[in-house]
Amino acid sequence: MEQPAIASMKYSRAVVYKIDQKKMTIQQVWEYGKDRGSDWFSPITSIVEYQKDKDSIVVYSATAELGNKGKPAPELLEFNWGAKEPSLQIKFEGAGLGYQAMPISLEKAFNKK
Repeated sequence: MEQPAIASMKYSRAVVYKIDQKKMTIQQVWEYGKDRGSDWFSPITSIVEYQKDKDSIVVYSATAELGNKGKPAPELLEFNWGAKEPSLQIKFEGAGLGYQAMPISLEKAFNKK
């Protein structure tokens, strides 16, 4: 995929696809971020992960705002399934560059079973 040459035209987006392996088809069912444009562009590894127990999507934009102001402000967002706007938005201002965030269950992490 080719990126636009002009930095202000670049954007990142979180995308969820429905894959039907039997029919060998792919359908995009949800996306977020394109409308936020270059302010949310994150060229460094980020993550989009569905949380089955919460029926939500967690999105991490590792270097949001890096291209515009030179000071990245990573963002962690959570969306109720199908929602177009986040139910939770945390911006890490002054934290420097991010790389990746991974949702974990504290119950599973500290359960001795």
